[in-house]
Amino acid sequence: MRRARTMEAKVKKEDLFSPQGHPARPEHPEHPRRGTARDAGPLSRSPLGPYVLNRLPADLAAVTQGRSTYARLAAEQCRVLSAAGADDGPLAADPSCAPLVQLDLLFMLNGYLPAGPAAFPRPLLAALAAQCDRYPSLDPHMSYELLIDVNCAEWETTGHIRVFSDGELGRLERDFYLGHHLAEPAVRGAFDRLSSLVLEPDAVDPAAALEEALRGLDDFRRYMAQYGRLPREAFQAFRHYHMGHPGGARGASGAFMPSVQLLELALLAPTASYELYLDQSLPYFPAWSRSLVSEWRERSRGGDNVVQAVLDGRLKLDRRAAVALLGVIDTFVNFRMVHLGVTRKAIPEAFEPSTRPTRQSILAQGGERDFLGGVRPGDGRGDEPGTSGFSVHNVLTNAVHRLLTARHRLAETLGPVTD
Repeated sequence: MRRARTMEAKVKKEDLFSPQGHPARPEHPEHPRRGTARDAGPLSRSPLGPYVLNRLPADLAAVTQGRSTYARLAAEQCRVLSAAGADDGPLAADPSCAPLVQLDLLFMLNGYLPAGPAAFPRPLLAALAAQCDRYPSLDPHMSYELLIDVNCAEWETTGHIRVFSDGELGRLERDFYLGHHLAEPAVRGAFDRLSSLVLEPDAVDPAAALEEALRGLDDFRRYMAQYGRLPREAFQAFRHYHMGHPGGARGASGAFMPSVQLLELALLAPTASYELYLDQSLPYFPAWSRSLVSEWRERSRGGDNVVQAVLDGRLKLDRRAAVALLGVIDTFVNFRMVHLGVTRKAIPEAFEPSTRPTRQSILAQGGERDFLGGVRPGDGRGDEPGTSGFSVHNVLTNAVHRLLTARHRLAETLGPVTD
Protein backbone atom coordinates (compact mmCIF):
# COMPACT_ATOMS: atom_id res chain seq x y z
CA MET A 1 0.00 0.00 0.00
CA ARG A 2 2.87 2.37 0.65
CA ARG A 3 3.94 2.10 -2.98
CA ALA A 4 0.42 2.83 -4.16
CA ARG A 5 0.30 6.09 -2.20
CA THR A 6 3.74 7.07 -3.47
CA MET A 7 2.79 6.42 -7.09
CA GLU A 8 -0.43 8.37 -6.75
CA ALA A 9 1.33 11.28 -5.04
CA LYS A 10 3.52 11.70 -8.12
CA VAL A 11 0.49 12.39 -10.30
CA LYS A 12 -1.15 15.73 -9.58
CA LYS A 13 -4.10 17.23 -11.37
CA GLU A 14 -1.76 19.75 -13.00
CA ASP A 15 0.14 16.84 -14.57
CA LEU A 16 -2.84 15.46 -16.46
CA PHE A 17 -2.62 15.85 -20.25
CA SER A 18 0.73 17.63 -19.90
CA PRO A 19 3.72 16.40 -21.94
CA GLN A 20 5.98 16.94 -18.94
CA GLY A 21 3.40 15.68 -16.47
CA HIS A 22 4.40 12.28 -15.12
CA PRO A 23 6.39 9.24 -16.15
CA ALA A 24 5.31 7.20 -19.15
CA ARG A 25 4.36 3.59 -18.49
CA PRO A 26 7.43 1.32 -18.47
CA GLU A 27 8.17 -1.29 -21.05
CA HIS A 28 7.50 -4.88 -20.05
CA PRO A 29 8.95 -8.25 -21.03
CA GLU A 30 6.86 -10.02 -23.66
CA HIS A 31 6.85 -13.39 -21.90
CA PRO A 32 7.19 -13.17 -18.12
CA ARG A 33 7.50 -16.46 -16.30
CA ARG A 34 4.23 -18.09 -15.28
CA GLY A 35 3.25 -18.53 -11.66
CA THR A 36 1.23 -16.92 -8.92
CA ALA A 37 1.12 -13.18 -8.43
CA ARG A 38 3.10 -13.55 -5.23
CA ASP A 39 6.12 -15.26 -6.72
CA ALA A 40 6.11 -14.19 -10.36
CA GLY A 41 5.88 -10.43 -10.32
CA PRO A 42 3.06 -8.11 -11.31
CA LEU A 43 2.72 -8.94 -15.01
CA SER A 44 1.95 -12.61 -14.38
CA ARG A 45 -1.20 -11.61 -12.48
CA SER A 46 -2.71 -11.82 -15.95
CA PRO A 47 -1.23 -14.10 -18.61
CA LEU A 48 -2.63 -11.66 -21.19
CA GLY A 49 -0.87 -8.67 -19.64
CA PRO A 50 2.24 -8.72 -21.85
CA TYR A 51 0.11 -8.69 -25.01
CA VAL A 52 -2.46 -6.11 -23.90
CA LEU A 53 0.15 -3.75 -22.46
CA ASN A 54 2.82 -4.03 -25.15
CA ARG A 55 1.24 -5.09 -28.42
CA LEU A 56 -2.49 -4.43 -28.48
CA PRO A 57 -2.25 -0.62 -28.97
CA ALA A 58 0.12 -1.04 -31.93
CA ASP A 59 -2.06 -3.81 -33.39
CA LEU A 60 -5.16 -1.59 -33.19
CA ALA A 61 -3.27 1.32 -34.72
CA ALA A 62 -2.25 -0.91 -37.61
CA VAL A 63 -5.89 -1.84 -38.25
CA THR A 64 -7.06 1.77 -37.99
CA GLN A 65 -4.36 2.93 -40.42
CA GLY A 66 -5.11 0.16 -42.93
CA ARG A 67 -1.83 -1.67 -42.39
CA SER A 68 -3.65 -4.70 -41.00
CA THR A 69 -7.16 -6.15 -40.81
CA TYR A 70 -9.51 -7.34 -38.10
CA ALA A 71 -9.09 -10.87 -39.46
CA ARG A 72 -5.33 -10.70 -38.91
CA LEU A 73 -5.90 -9.18 -35.48
CA ALA A 74 -8.24 -12.03 -34.56
CA ALA A 75 -5.74 -14.66 -35.74
CA GLU A 76 -2.99 -13.06 -33.65
CA GLN A 77 -5.17 -12.87 -30.56
CA CYS A 78 -6.32 -16.45 -30.91
CA ARG A 79 -2.66 -17.49 -30.80
CA VAL A 80 -2.16 -15.34 -27.69
CA LEU A 81 -5.19 -16.94 -25.99
CA SER A 82 -4.03 -20.44 -26.82
CA ALA A 83 -0.52 -19.77 -25.54
CA ALA A 84 -1.99 -18.33 -22.32
CA GLY A 85 -3.95 -21.54 -21.69
CA ALA A 86 -7.46 -20.46 -22.65
CA ASP A 87 -8.10 -23.88 -24.21
CA ASP A 88 -7.75 -25.47 -20.76
CA GLY A 89 -10.33 -23.36 -18.91
CA PRO A 90 -10.64 -19.94 -17.26
CA LEU A 91 -7.44 -17.93 -17.50
CA ALA A 92 -7.59 -16.68 -13.92
CA ALA A 93 -6.80 -19.50 -11.51
CA ASP A 94 -6.53 -17.10 -8.57
CA PRO A 95 -9.70 -15.11 -7.71
CA SER A 96 -7.59 -12.09 -6.75
CA CYS A 97 -6.29 -11.93 -10.33
CA ALA A 98 -9.68 -12.45 -11.99
CA PRO A 99 -10.63 -8.75 -12.34
CA LEU A 100 -7.36 -7.96 -14.10
CA VAL A 101 -7.69 -10.93 -16.44
CA GLN A 102 -11.27 -9.83 -17.14
CA LEU A 103 -10.00 -6.36 -17.96
CA ASP A 104 -7.48 -7.77 -20.41
CA LEU A 105 -10.09 -9.92 -22.13
CA LEU A 106 -12.42 -6.94 -22.48
CA PHE A 107 -9.67 -4.69 -23.81
CA MET A 108 -9.08 -7.28 -26.50
CA LEU A 109 -12.83 -7.61 -27.20
CA ASN A 110 -13.55 -3.86 -27.30
CA GLY A 111 -10.85 -3.45 -29.91
CA TYR A 112 -13.38 -4.87 -32.39
CA LEU A 113 -16.20 -2.43 -31.53
CA PRO A 114 -15.48 -0.09 -34.48
CA ALA A 115 -16.23 -3.06 -36.75
CA GLY A 116 -19.28 -4.17 -34.76
CA PRO A 117 -19.99 -7.30 -32.71
CA ALA A 118 -19.99 -9.52 -35.81
CA ALA A 119 -16.21 -9.15 -35.78
CA PHE A 120 -15.78 -10.57 -32.25
CA PRO A 121 -13.57 -13.69 -32.47
CA ARG A 122 -15.32 -16.79 -31.15
CA PRO A 123 -12.31 -18.02 -29.12
CA LEU A 124 -12.17 -14.64 -27.39
CA LEU A 125 -15.90 -14.79 -26.60
CA ALA A 126 -15.42 -18.36 -25.32
CA ALA A 127 -12.55 -17.29 -23.05
CA LEU A 128 -14.66 -14.47 -21.68
CA ALA A 129 -17.64 -16.80 -21.11
CA ALA A 130 -15.44 -19.31 -19.25
CA GLN A 131 -14.10 -16.53 -17.07
CA CYS A 132 -17.62 -15.24 -16.29
CA ASP A 133 -18.86 -18.75 -15.48
CA ARG A 134 -16.01 -19.20 -13.02
CA TYR A 135 -16.37 -15.70 -11.51
CA PRO A 136 -20.03 -14.66 -11.95
CA SER A 137 -19.62 -11.48 -9.89
CA LEU A 138 -17.38 -9.95 -12.57
CA ASP A 139 -18.90 -7.51 -15.05
CA PRO A 140 -19.20 -9.34 -18.42
CA HIS A 141 -18.70 -6.05 -20.27
CA MET A 142 -16.23 -3.19 -20.04
CA SER A 143 -17.46 -1.31 -16.99
CA TYR A 144 -16.45 1.81 -15.11
CA GLU A 145 -15.22 -0.38 -12.27
CA LEU A 146 -12.91 -2.40 -14.49
CA LEU A 147 -11.72 0.43 -16.72
CA ILE A 148 -11.13 2.99 -13.98
CA ASP A 149 -10.94 1.29 -10.58
CA VAL A 150 -9.15 -1.93 -11.50
CA ASN A 151 -7.03 -0.40 -14.26
CA CYS A 152 -5.85 2.56 -12.19
CA ALA A 153 -5.25 0.46 -9.07
CA GLU A 154 -2.86 -1.56 -11.21
CA TRP A 155 -1.15 1.68 -12.25
CA GLU A 156 -0.74 2.69 -8.61
CA THR A 157 0.86 -0.58 -7.57
CA THR A 158 2.89 -1.49 -10.69
CA GLY A 159 2.99 1.51 -13.02
CA HIS A 160 1.15 -0.49 -15.72
CA ILE A 161 -2.12 0.75 -17.22
CA ARG A 162 -4.20 -0.62 -20.09
CA VAL A 163 -4.95 1.68 -23.04
CA PHE A 164 -6.17 1.17 -26.60
CA SER A 165 -4.02 3.88 -28.17
CA ASP A 166 -0.38 3.77 -29.17
CA GLY A 167 2.35 6.36 -28.56
CA GLU A 168 1.39 9.90 -27.56
CA LEU A 169 -2.32 9.09 -27.91
CA GLY A 170 -1.80 6.33 -25.37
CA ARG A 171 -0.39 8.81 -22.86
CA LEU A 172 -3.44 11.05 -23.25
CA GLU A 173 -5.78 8.08 -22.94
CA ARG A 174 -3.94 7.01 -19.79
CA ASP A 175 -4.52 10.44 -18.26
CA PHE A 176 -8.19 10.29 -19.21
CA TYR A 177 -8.59 7.21 -17.01
CA LEU A 178 -6.28 8.38 -14.24
CA GLY A 179 -8.09 11.71 -13.97
CA HIS A 180 -11.35 9.97 -13.08
CA HIS A 181 -9.62 7.77 -10.52
CA LEU A 182 -7.69 10.59 -8.88
CA ALA A 183 -10.68 12.95 -8.80
CA GLU A 184 -13.29 10.68 -7.24
CA PRO A 185 -11.96 10.75 -3.65
CA ALA A 186 -12.57 14.51 -3.57
CA VAL A 187 -16.25 14.20 -4.42
CA ARG A 188 -16.59 11.12 -2.22
CA GLY A 189 -15.24 13.17 0.67
CA ALA A 190 -17.84 15.85 -0.05
CA PHE A 191 -20.55 13.17 0.10
CA ASP A 192 -19.18 11.89 3.41
CA ARG A 193 -19.46 15.37 4.92
CA LEU A 194 -23.01 15.90 3.71
CA SER A 195 -24.12 12.43 4.72
CA SER A 196 -22.82 12.96 8.25
CA LEU A 197 -24.81 16.19 8.38
CA VAL A 198 -27.97 14.31 7.36
CA LEU A 199 -27.44 11.30 9.63
CA GLU A 200 -26.03 13.00 12.75
CA PRO A 201 -27.03 16.68 12.62
CA ASP A 202 -26.57 17.14 16.37
CA ALA A 203 -23.07 15.64 16.33
CA VAL A 204 -21.73 17.69 13.42
CA ASP A 205 -20.88 21.36 13.07
CA PRO A 206 -22.95 22.27 9.98
CA ALA A 207 -20.72 25.14 8.88
CA ALA A 208 -17.51 23.10 9.21
CA ALA A 209 -19.02 20.10 7.41
CA LEU A 210 -20.38 22.22 4.57
CA GLU A 211 -17.13 24.16 4.18
CA GLU A 212 -15.15 20.93 4.01
CA ALA A 213 -17.59 19.57 1.42
CA LEU A 214 -17.19 22.80 -0.54
CA ARG A 215 -13.40 22.45 -0.61
CA GLY A 216 -13.62 18.85 -1.81
CA LEU A 217 -16.13 19.71 -4.49
CA ASP A 218 -14.03 22.61 -5.74
CA ASP A 219 -11.03 20.29 -5.96
CA PHE A 220 -13.17 17.89 -7.97
CA ARG A 221 -14.22 20.73 -10.29
CA ARG A 222 -10.59 21.60 -10.93
CA TYR A 223 -9.87 18.02 -11.95
CA MET A 224 -12.67 18.27 -14.50
CA ALA A 225 -11.22 21.53 -15.83
CA GLN A 226 -8.00 19.67 -16.71
CA TYR A 227 -9.95 17.69 -19.30
CA GLY A 228 -10.21 20.85 -21.37
CA ARG A 229 -6.56 20.20 -22.28
CA LEU A 230 -7.39 16.90 -23.97
CA PRO A 231 -7.43 17.39 -27.76
CA ARG A 232 -10.70 16.44 -29.38
CA GLU A 233 -8.92 14.25 -31.93
CA ALA A 234 -7.25 12.26 -29.15
CA PHE A 235 -10.54 11.67 -27.36
CA GLN A 236 -12.28 10.59 -30.54
CA ALA A 237 -9.43 8.15 -31.25
CA PHE A 238 -10.23 5.97 -28.24
CA ARG A 239 -13.88 6.88 -27.61
CA HIS A 240 -15.15 4.41 -30.22
CA TYR A 241 -13.68 1.53 -28.21
CA HIS A 242 -16.15 2.36 -25.45
CA MET A 243 -19.34 2.87 -27.41
CA GLY A 244 -22.12 0.35 -26.92
CA HIS A 245 -23.85 -1.49 -29.74
CA PRO A 246 -27.47 -2.55 -30.34
CA GLY A 247 -28.34 -5.40 -28.02
CA GLY A 248 -25.18 -4.92 -25.98
CA ALA A 249 -24.39 -3.35 -22.63
CA ARG A 250 -23.91 0.35 -22.10
CA GLY A 251 -20.33 1.48 -22.56
CA ALA A 252 -18.01 2.45 -19.73
CA SER A 253 -18.62 6.12 -18.94
CA GLY A 254 -17.93 8.80 -16.38
CA ALA A 255 -21.72 8.90 -16.04
CA PHE A 256 -21.28 5.82 -13.87
CA MET A 257 -18.88 7.38 -11.34
CA PRO A 258 -20.91 6.65 -8.20
CA SER A 259 -19.69 9.34 -5.84
CA VAL A 260 -21.18 12.15 -7.94
CA GLN A 261 -24.59 10.49 -7.65
CA LEU A 262 -24.13 9.90 -3.92
CA LEU A 263 -23.33 13.57 -3.41
CA GLU A 264 -26.45 14.68 -5.26
CA LEU A 265 -28.64 12.27 -3.29
CA ALA A 266 -27.25 13.51 0.03
CA LEU A 267 -27.84 17.08 -1.13
CA LEU A 268 -31.34 16.96 -2.65
CA ALA A 269 -34.23 14.61 -3.35
CA PRO A 270 -34.33 12.75 -6.67
CA THR A 271 -36.80 13.95 -9.29
CA ALA A 272 -38.79 11.54 -11.46
CA SER A 273 -36.30 12.00 -14.30
CA TYR A 274 -33.34 11.40 -12.02
CA GLU A 275 -35.05 8.29 -10.63
CA LEU A 276 -35.25 6.96 -14.19
CA TYR A 277 -31.59 7.80 -14.72
CA LEU A 278 -30.66 5.85 -11.58
CA ASP A 279 -32.82 2.91 -12.70
CA GLN A 280 -30.92 2.78 -15.97
CA SER A 281 -27.50 3.37 -14.43
CA LEU A 282 -27.45 1.31 -11.25
CA PRO A 283 -26.28 -1.97 -12.88
CA TYR A 284 -23.32 -0.08 -14.38
CA PHE A 285 -22.07 1.50 -11.17
CA PRO A 286 -19.17 -0.29 -9.44
CA ALA A 287 -20.42 -3.26 -7.43
CA TRP A 288 -19.33 -1.78 -4.10
CA SER A 289 -21.49 1.29 -4.65
CA ARG A 290 -24.80 -0.19 -5.80
CA SER A 291 -26.24 -0.90 -2.36
CA LEU A 292 -25.00 2.46 -1.08
CA VAL A 293 -26.58 4.35 -3.98
CA SER A 294 -29.83 2.44 -3.43
CA GLU A 295 -29.74 3.21 0.29
CA TRP A 296 -29.24 6.93 -0.27
CA ARG A 297 -31.79 7.01 -3.03
CA GLU A 298 -34.37 5.70 -0.56
CA ARG A 299 -33.23 8.04 2.19
CA SER A 300 -33.23 11.10 -0.04
CA ARG A 301 -36.60 10.25 -1.53
CA GLY A 302 -37.97 10.15 2.02
CA GLY A 303 -36.60 13.58 2.88
CA ASP A 304 -33.23 12.66 4.37
CA ASN A 305 -31.16 15.14 2.38
CA VAL A 306 -29.60 18.48 3.26
CA VAL A 307 -31.86 20.71 1.18
CA GLN A 308 -35.09 19.17 2.45
CA ALA A 309 -33.87 19.25 6.04
CA VAL A 310 -33.25 23.00 5.71
CA LEU A 311 -36.58 23.62 3.99
CA ASP A 312 -38.42 21.67 6.71
CA GLY A 313 -36.60 23.45 9.50
CA ARG A 314 -34.99 20.25 10.79
CA LEU A 315 -31.53 21.59 10.02
CA LYS A 316 -30.81 25.05 11.37
CA LEU A 317 -28.05 26.99 9.64
CA ASP A 318 -26.32 30.09 10.88
CA ARG A 319 -25.07 32.67 8.39
CA ARG A 320 -21.71 30.93 7.92
CA ALA A 321 -23.35 27.55 7.26
CA ALA A 322 -25.93 29.08 4.88
CA VAL A 323 -23.19 30.71 2.84
CA ALA A 324 -21.33 27.38 2.70
CA LEU A 325 -24.43 25.44 1.61
CA LEU A 326 -25.16 27.86 -1.22
CA GLY A 327 -21.46 27.62 -2.10
CA VAL A 328 -21.72 23.83 -2.31
CA ILE A 329 -24.62 24.09 -4.75
CA ASP A 330 -22.92 26.82 -6.78
CA THR A 331 -19.71 24.79 -7.01
CA PHE A 332 -21.65 21.67 -7.98
CA VAL A 333 -23.27 23.73 -10.74
CA ASN A 334 -19.85 25.06 -11.73
CA PHE A 335 -18.56 21.49 -12.03
CA ARG A 336 -21.49 20.55 -14.26
CA MET A 337 -21.01 23.65 -16.41
CA VAL A 338 -17.29 22.92 -16.80
CA HIS A 339 -18.24 19.36 -17.77
CA LEU A 340 -20.65 20.75 -20.34
CA GLY A 341 -17.89 22.93 -21.79
CA VAL A 342 -15.41 20.07 -21.93
CA THR A 343 -18.00 17.81 -23.54
CA ARG A 344 -19.01 20.44 -26.07
CA LYS A 345 -15.38 20.64 -27.17
CA ALA A 346 -14.89 16.85 -27.26
CA ILE A 347 -18.26 15.88 -28.77
CA PRO A 348 -19.60 18.96 -30.61
CA GLU A 349 -22.18 16.80 -32.37
CA ALA A 350 -23.90 16.34 -28.99
CA PHE A 351 -24.88 20.02 -29.02
CA GLU A 352 -26.97 22.10 -31.37
CA PRO A 353 -24.42 24.17 -33.31
CA SER A 354 -26.18 27.48 -32.73
CA THR A 355 -26.56 27.17 -28.96
CA ARG A 356 -24.26 27.26 -25.96
CA PRO A 357 -25.81 26.13 -22.66
CA THR A 358 -25.86 28.74 -19.87
CA ARG A 359 -27.29 28.63 -16.37
CA GLN A 360 -30.05 30.99 -17.41
CA SER A 361 -31.04 29.01 -20.51
CA ILE A 362 -31.02 25.71 -18.60
CA LEU A 363 -33.16 27.06 -15.76
CA ALA A 364 -35.55 28.59 -18.29
CA GLN A 365 -36.07 25.32 -20.18
CA GLY A 366 -38.99 24.51 -17.90
CA GLY A 367 -37.92 21.12 -16.64
CA GLU A 368 -35.68 18.15 -17.29
CA ARG A 369 -35.45 16.68 -20.77
CA ASP A 370 -35.55 13.15 -22.11
CA PHE A 371 -32.10 11.59 -21.92
CA LEU A 372 -33.16 8.24 -23.41
CA GLY A 373 -35.50 8.67 -26.36
CA GLY A 374 -34.51 9.83 -29.80
CA VAL A 375 -30.78 9.52 -29.26
CA ARG A 376 -29.21 8.70 -32.62
CA PRO A 377 -25.56 9.15 -33.60
CA GLY A 378 -24.95 11.85 -36.16
CA ASP A 379 -28.54 12.91 -36.72
CA GLY A 380 -27.66 16.60 -36.41
CA ARG A 381 -30.15 17.25 -33.66
CA GLY A 382 -27.62 17.83 -30.92
CA ASP A 383 -28.46 14.69 -28.96
CA GLU A 384 -25.45 12.51 -29.78
CA PRO A 385 -25.21 9.72 -27.20
CA GLY A 386 -22.26 9.40 -24.89
CA THR A 387 -20.53 6.10 -24.24
CA SER A 388 -23.25 5.51 -21.64
CA GLY A 389 -25.85 5.48 -24.43
CA PHE A 390 -27.63 8.47 -22.87
CA SER A 391 -28.01 11.90 -24.44
CA VAL A 392 -24.90 13.45 -22.93
CA HIS A 393 -26.29 16.97 -23.37
CA ASN A 394 -29.52 16.23 -21.54
CA VAL A 395 -27.93 14.25 -18.72
CA LEU A 396 -25.70 17.21 -17.91
CA THR A 397 -28.25 19.99 -18.37
CA ASN A 398 -30.80 18.03 -16.32
CA ALA A 399 -28.34 17.90 -13.42
CA VAL A 400 -27.80 21.66 -13.66
CA HIS A 401 -31.56 22.25 -13.74
CA ARG A 402 -32.08 20.20 -10.56
CA LEU A 403 -29.36 22.06 -8.71
CA LEU A 404 -30.50 25.53 -9.79
CA THR A 405 -34.10 24.71 -8.86
CA ALA A 406 -32.99 23.56 -5.41
CA ARG A 407 -30.89 26.69 -4.95
CA HIS A 408 -33.84 28.91 -5.80
CA ARG A 409 -35.99 27.18 -3.17
CA LEU A 410 -33.23 27.45 -0.58
CA ALA A 411 -32.65 31.13 -1.28
CA GLU A 412 -36.33 31.83 -0.69
CA THR A 413 -36.17 30.01 2.67
CA LEU A 414 -32.83 31.36 3.88
CA GLY A 415 -33.43 34.94 2.79
CA PRO A 416 -30.57 37.31 1.95
CA VAL A 417 -27.19 35.72 2.55
CA THR A 418 -23.98 37.59 1.88
CA ASP A 419 -20.34 36.87 2.59
